[in-house]
Amino acid sequence: TAHAFVPMDEALCFAAIDISGRPYAVIDADFRTERIGGLSTDLIWHCFESIAVHGRITAHLRVHYGRNDHHKAEGLFKAFARALDAATRVDERLGGQVPSTKGVL
Repeated sequence: TAHAFVPMDEALCFAAIDISGRPYAVIDADFRTERIGGLSTDLIWHCFESIAVHGRITAHLRVHYGRNDHHKAEGLFKAFARALDAATRVDERLGGQVPSTKGVL
């Protein structure tokens, strides 16, 4: 289990994940445009939902605020990546275990 906040200029994004074996994704993000460059903004939700299902991860992601869709999307991906990195590190405070609710990845 881990979480991360990432500021991207005017946007603030958050991700909380648990590599629990129980796949689920909650994504709270609104985009003003249909595309960011060549990327359909609909695919952002699809990407995180697919990662959660196939990685058997519980993920909660949120754009707290922001104006620029590019910054909001980039912030979500960076927050998710940082949370995933933290959730997969061995924690000596836990006796060398990973921070999972199940104790294994």
